[in-house]
Amino acid sequence: MRWALAGIGLTALALAAGLPLRLPAAVVWIEAAPSGVYALTSAGTAWRLEADGAVPLAGRWRPGFLTACGPDVLAVTRAGRLGRLGTPARSDVAVAPDARPACREGRVFALGPGGWELLRLSRDLGLELRSPADALPDAQPVWVEGPRGAALALLTGPTARYPHGVLGDGLEAGALTLFDPETLEAVARYRPESPAVLEQLRALPAGSGRVLVTRSRPDAGAGLVLLAWREGGLAPVAEGRPMGRGFRWLNAFAAAPDRAYAVHTPHIGGPLAVYALPDLSLRTHALGVTAHALGSRNLDLAVRLGRGAAGDVLVLAGFGGPGLVVVDCGPEVCRVRRRLPLPETLASNLAFAPAPQGWRVYAGGARGGVFVFEVRR
Repeated sequence: MRWALAGIGLTALALAAGLPLRLPAAVVWIEAAPSGVYALTSAGTAWRLEADGAVPLAGRWRPGFLTACGPDVLAVTRAGRLGRLGTPARSDVAVAPDARPACREGRVFALGPGGWELLRLSRDLGLELRSPADALPDAQPVWVEGPRGAALALLTGPTARYPHGVLGDGLEAGALTLFDPETLEAVARYRPESPAVLEQLRALPAGSGRVLVTRSRPDAGAGLVLLAWREGGLAPVAEGRPMGRGFRWLNAFAAAPDRAYAVHTPHIGGPLAVYALPDLSLRTHALGVTAHALGSRNLDLAVRLGRGAAGDVLVLAGFGGPGLVVVDCGPEVCRVRRRLPLPETLASNLAFAPAPQGWRVYAGGARGGVFVFEVRR
């Protein structure tokens, strides 16, 4: 069975909201991998997107994340096991269903149920090693390069002392911990002074040995902190200006070698924020964009595509109505290049893949639409 695109090929949708490929349920995640582009729907069906339509893949999946892992794409089964799309491969090990795993050199690093353990799986998804982690149950591990090679950065120490709930529950992280991928032992840790918490699901790598976290305090709200991983451990080297009021949040979504990007108070129409690295000096731009939906674990409603002719090229969700916004961020100013209205509310992350003259951007809608746009450099 193939679902066809109504009269227009996927590759022909360029900088305009044309007729979408329509799947039979809301599209909750899109993943671009070396083997192709895949979509996951709220019905738990995975689809491979092709130039003339979409092909359903075998298996029933939990409607959450997909994860590119080398040539493979991973999803979580209804029974809480990792599996590979398009193959019968399934793990025998239970995982945390809302925690997106990380991959490196063919291995898969995932959380066990509740975030209590960090698991290392082989490419065949067999268990190699497990170790205590005490992570957020929906934490997303990321890789940080440092003096001892690569380490897995994971938000740990769940606490309810700052019950903001912007990501869907009242738990936040009390620490960021780096784990050695060979032993799964903790090698460094940053713990903000109580009552502060780290209000996010993942840290943001920001260059060799550097990682950004969002620290929130009841008296000042959220602010970025730049951490450096050195032989002595993991320590702050710069602190951005906090939001100024409790329960004010920011979603930091991308970092380049010289800057990081966030949207302040994304649920009430806050500005795009550009932080210079390494000092975290700030400038903001009111562009009518957002990067997160209240209560969602999807932190990817905004992406940095790469360098373009006028600086960094970003794509963000529009605020106030369904659509996408293409933004050029130069050394001093960020400007809207184009606004792309959509006929339905966004329900997925934003994904992208290289295209001959730039990038191809993918987004999924609440009524099953898959929207594809060419963005030039």
